[in-house]
Amino acid sequence: MDQTLETLLNEMKREIDKWMAYIGDKNADKIVKRTSLQIGIHDYALLEYNKGRVSMTDDELDLSMPGDRGTPDEPLTEEHVREHIVPELSSYMQHILDEMPSALIDYQFTFNGKFRVREGDLNLCILTYADETKKKQLQERISIYIANKLEAGTYPTKPLETFFLSRHILDEGLFPDADPAWIISVFERVQQLNKGNQHLAEHRSYLITALRNWAEERSLPRYFDNIGTEWQPEYKKKIGIHLENTEQGPIELLIYAAILILKYEPSYSRSTGLTMLNCAKELGSERAQRLTKEGSGTFAKEDVLA
Repeated sequence: MDQTLETLLNEMKREIDKWMAYIGDKNADKIVKRTSLQIGIHDYALLEYNKGRVSMTDDELDLSMPGDRGTPDEPLTEEHVREHIVPELSSYMQHILDEMPSALIDYQFTFNGKFRVREGDLNLCILTYADETKKKQLQERISIYIANKLEAGTYPTKPLETFFLSRHILDEGLFPDADPAWIISVFERVQQLNKGNQHLAEHRSYLITALRNWAEERSLPRYFDNIGTEWQPEYKKKIGIHLENTEQGPIELLIYAAILILKYEPSYSRSTGLTMLNCAKELGSERAQRLTKEGSGTFAKEDVLA
């Protein structure tokens, strides 16, 4: 490895150390003890290299942004990054994660990199990490919570619990084969237990945010290409997409997300709900077609569980 490459690699390792020291400067154990549904705090990091400068953040890597053109005088090449830097940083980060306090890192962790190289911008995953023991613990905690606090519960629940629960049961890493009807029933039970409670709107907001993130990051990209932007998406159905019977459940969950948005979110979110309904209609849902004809945002009782 030449001197320039080794110097850059050492600088990247120093930035990793600084970021890890920064996120470690908190009482992680106290934070995760607020609810049994939080088993760790951080699940993502991004290292950026641009013209000799290295930085670490927890900002998501935006793959929708166009990459810059190549930089002929840049010392780093794509080969340098793929063959030398990524393997070194992956091993280095894995060692750090193994040594970090358990409560600081979630059951899974993704470490991405964005590098300005001679050929242009290079975005890639450096490391994905999963702690199977913590994952199993979290799954068990979620099951116990649903059984005791929701199914057998008679009292309002805490908004913080709903914040984590709503994200967990839509996490395919935790529940890869979750029945959409079961997910809807859990969300409905949360609203039912908190009906008339001063925090109902907060609970519902967490549910809607989780559903919207699931729809935009997981569900819609399976069937559509976004030919718009991150802020103004425009979906075009992928060529050759044909839904199997087993996929009807996820479409019902997409419709459920749209209904909650149209019923309870501010008017400026209306276009998001209608977009989801239109996508479901394009996928052949007769129910979505019926709902889009309502137009007023008011739905018949049989169309809404809540």
